[in-house]
Amino acid sequence: MSNADVKSLQSAHRKLAVLVLHDPAFLPIFERIENEIALLTDRDDAISRARAVAALHKQVS
Repeated sequence: MSNADVKSLQSAHRKLAVLVLHDPAFLPIFERIENEIALLTDRDDAISRARAVAALHKQVS
């Protein structure tokens, strides 16, 4: 997913937060989007770490 997709999910997350306060029935959707954001963020962080390790390896080789 692109950065735009993450921003879209974050926007939906904020809107759902308000809905949850009015009606807890929206909580499962709020949590699902929250989990999706976390997965995408963690994946991007892992890819960044892999790039850093690969760059270090390239410098040593």
